[in-house]
Amino acid sequence: MIEPGINYADLYATMVMRNKSKYPKSIIKAVKRYRKWKKRKDIWFEVDRANEMLDFVQSFVRHVKGPLAGQLMELELWEMFVFSNMYGWYHTNEKGKDVRLVRESYTQVPKKNGKTAIAAGALLYAMYGEGELGADCYTAATDYEQAQNAAEPIAQTIENAPELSKDTQIYKGVNGTISGALYRYSINGIVYQNKFKVLSKNTKGLEGKNPYFVLNDELHAQENMDMYDNLKSAQISREQPMMLNVSTAGKGSSSVGMRVYKYAKQVLDNDNDDSLFVAIWEPNKKFDWEDRKVWEMVNPNIGVSVTLEQLETEFKKAKQSAHSKAEFLSKHLNLFVNSADNFFEQEQVEHILVDDLGDLTGETCYLGLDLSKTTDLTCVSINFPMFNDEGKAILKVKQMYFIPIDNIEFREKEDNVPYQDLADKGFVTFCDGKMINQDQVLDYIVECMDLYDVQQLNYDPAMSQKLIEKCENLGIECIAVNQYPTVMNAPLDDAERIIYEKRLFTDNPLLVYCALNVVVVTNINGMKAPSKRQSKKKIDGFVAFLVAHKETMMLLDDIDEDGIDDLISDIYR
Repeated sequence: MIEPGINYADLYATMVMRNKSKYPKSIIKAVKRYRKWKKRKDIWFEVDRANEMLDFVQSFVRHVKGPLAGQLMELELWEMFVFSNMYGWYHTNEKGKDVRLVRESYTQVPKKNGKTAIAAGALLYAMYGEGELGADCYTAATDYEQAQNAAEPIAQTIENAPELSKDTQIYKGVNGTISGALYRYSINGIVYQNKFKVLSKNTKGLEGKNPYFVLNDELHAQENMDMYDNLKSAQISREQPMMLNVSTAGKGSSSVGMRVYKYAKQVLDNDNDDSLFVAIWEPNKKFDWEDRKVWEMVNPNIGVSVTLEQLETEFKKAKQSAHSKAEFLSKHLNLFVNSADNFFEQEQVEHILVDDLGDLTGETCYLGLDLSKTTDLTCVSINFPMFNDEGKAILKVKQMYFIPIDNIEFREKEDNVPYQDLADKGFVTFCDGKMINQDQVLDYIVECMDLYDVQQLNYDPAMSQKLIEKCENLGIECIAVNQYPTVMNAPLDDAERIIYEKRLFTDNPLLVYCALNVVVVTNINGMKAPSKRQSKKKIDGFVAFLVAHKETMMLLDDIDEDGIDDLISDIYR
């Protein structure tokens, strides 16, 4: 319940300044800026206007997911601080009219900290609560699917509030996607309409329009400034427009999010742009990413929508690879990181290389094939799901690489790999000329079938059709594994796990080489796949391993104590 006359921004500011050690310096700066503004004579704080907005949000915006689904939103004090600063500050403009001071807000918080509530509450207040006639509101994102993350809760809030929905038409597209909403009403017999529209990339339709409210959701994912710049300039004719940028940190130094973030930080330091309110929850300099106090400091909704238990789970994943660490730092500690980081670091994978895998003759295995023509490596990966003496599931991997012999000295220098030495040791097979000889690859697969108990051949469909037909004629089951994130995410996640748990072993140093070169791409749903385009050096051996691991990851269940006795009996029967 929002109590009249209570200044909730003051309450938050007092709480922060009394417990500075619990808050990041970026938030202490925001609080000091607020207190500095309160001493100014040219601007003033309207408590009732700020509370009007807070009351609107708590009266209409509902949780639509999770354990609180269906309940009205109860704003946390930090959220009240953000909204109060956005809507409580006023000044007299050039025309002598008292209008809102803040025209843009940059709010950066880690994942799962209530960004949806901030986004939906502000847009709906602009559309229904402020009394702005003909309010055009937009929610913008890097693509349509991302924009739905903001648009769907907005539409559901309208549908769940009879006072809002009775005069509103919600427009839906394919599979129930939200394209916008139109609110029609009349005052003194004159009909008006307020609306919101979902935007992604295309801003050509903005010419001649003057948006009242703009929500830029997950600004870190936008790579082109055009949408941000066009929307901002289109607002110039409004007396008191609002642009809300709400985001987590992201990856890369060229994103729109990074550029707006840098400007926001400069404003926070220098207090030189009254139109921009800034609130950033991020670690202080020289922070320890493993320190739980840092986690609590930068996650303002800790204990509400974020728990230490959840962060502990993500932290365990973060220790498994460089990519997962970057994800943890950006998503959960709200820190911008370098997008070009390779998936693994040296110390995370070097232990998988062993001198000897033992005698694998007759053992059950699954093959993975990544075929190339010339410059890439062709690799056959032989994955052996097995158990160690304690009954723990392990994976032994033998690999053979095929490389054209032509210009091999140049290849060795370019890749910094001693291919000729590796061929002498039996890890590489050379093909005459400039092309991969698929008959040599087939001969090796036949050798594997004679030597091991081959169950299945998984393959990357690119360039593999003729060779696969020949393999099928040999009687081996062949399964295509497309290189999409929806397909590769699970084996990649499991590979990360078994490497971290030291359950993966190989005797071929080229697998370690390829693993260290891997860069992944992530789709909008967070699913990952290795990217040959973004990886600067060869990753084919790791891809061949993953293609086979799509099958072997399902066979790595540990044996319990009773099962160990049975296993030993089978071995020594």
